[in-house]
Amino acid sequence: MRKTGVIKIALLAIILIVILLNFSKVSQYFDSAESLIRNSGALGPIIYGILMIIAILVSPIPASPLAIMAGTIFGPWLGMIYTLVFATLGAIIAFLLARFLLRNFLSKYYENHKLYKKFEGKKDINITYLVFLTRLMPQVSFDIVSYLAGLTKLRLSWFALATFLGMIPIVFVLSFFGYLIEPYKNTMLVILLAIFIVWIVYFLKKKN
Repeated sequence: MRKTGVIKIALLAIILIVILLNFSKVSQYFDSAESLIRNSGALGPIIYGILMIIAILVSPIPASPLAIMAGTIFGPWLGMIYTLVFATLGAIIAFLLARFLLRNFLSKYYENHKLYKKFEGKKDINITYLVFLTRLMPQVSFDIVSYLAGLTKLRLSWFALATFLGMIPIVFVLSFFGYLIEPYKNTMLVILLAIFIVWIVYFLKKKN
């Protein structure tokens, strides 16, 4: 591993240690977000949507905990619908940002990314199929796929449809999971944090 990779992982380890030592505060922030959404009445879904869109646009903030939270707050079916709608909207925004505002930067940043090479020069139908497949795979970065798709000539409508349909299975599972595990949410937050740590380390190692 290159020296820069070691430095990144070392910094990450320090940050994660701080988070773990202050886990009670992390839990409080999670509870605060949940309380804010619950107590906002008709604005609750909008606030949730804004949080989901931010999670989609900013890598590597995970969106899965929010999808679980939606199941807890809104129930499994409404939580699923809200997550599908707002996650798709977030993906569309990322797609448009890549296409019209960040094309040069993202093209250089992701020029060696394996997904970029798979998307580059492919026909719309092939890219649509790849987008759909990646939405079925939670280990593939949701936001990176959205940005990379925006660098292609893929139609926005095809991208949005592939994203929405591809998310259905995993969002269904996460929403019902959130609905069922509400009494154990602090324990699940620890588990999700651990998964997030592993994913970040994997993400950084792939970059190096």
